[in-house]
Amino acid sequence: MTERSRLPGPLVLLLAGLAGMLQPAEARAQAEDSLATLTGRVLSRSRAEPVEQAFVFLLRNALGAMTDAEGRFSIDRVSPGPDTVQVRYFGFEPNTTEVDLKAGHVTEATLLISNSVLEVADLKVEVRRTYAGKLRGFEERRRKGFGDFITPQQIERRQPRVPSDMLRGIAGVSVGSEQLGRTEVYFTKGSGSGRCNPTIWLDGQPMREMNIDDITAPDLLAMEIYKGATEMPPQWARNACGLIVVWTKEGPIPEEEG
Repeated sequence: MTERSRLPGPLVLLLAGLAGMLQPAEARAQAEDSLATLTGRVLSRSRAEPVEQAFVFLLRNALGAMTDAEGRFSIDRVSPGPDTVQVRYFGFEPNTTEVDLKAGHVTEATLLISNSVLEVADLKVEVRRTYAGKLRGFEERRRKGFGDFITPQQIERRQPRVPSDMLRGIAGVSVGSEQLGRTEVYFTKGSGSGRCNPTIWLDGQPMREMNIDDITAPDLLAMEIYKGATEMPPQWARNACGLIVVWTKEGPIPEEEG
């Protein structure tokens, strides 16, 4: 009978620990392979020039990104499959494009947007109709007295440099300092009880990982702030911390608002 070789006790523990460290890394790698990435450029259709600070987002994934000075953008860690890409930029017509995102692959897209071609008189009529439809639900919720509301008139008077400027001074809302064009916004829950991150909704759609200042100030139409579940409308009650609903001038009108 031969005696089996045995590893020293400390070495066995070391190897077991290394195996435990490698397994999560392998799991993470597999998870990354199951996700997709969308990259590309946004160009003006008339001159094929890059459009900086256009907002590109995937409707199904509810993820977005801003374009840089070269019109480039990148949205990573998204669920694969068919999705709709929407591009919005103040003064341009919104553009939507269908894409099929492949797991473990980078999908590239060139998105073209056109300047608004409405005549000034027609534009004023269209703007009045659009704003009235979009703000109908806004005004109904404001009359109920739950939450804080920032109206188009208030935005016009203050002329904010970035959207987060409109949140400063609201009780229970903490606005941090701007860093690289982004500002952290928290809801505070009483004295010494901590803070939490609200969900950002853009034109009736929840946006994951979106910063309030990813929206350009000239595109801002109105805002609703709900701090906690007791204030939130039932159709939006998904985050116990609360939410900030942002309405933009160029965004589509959700069915419940139209």
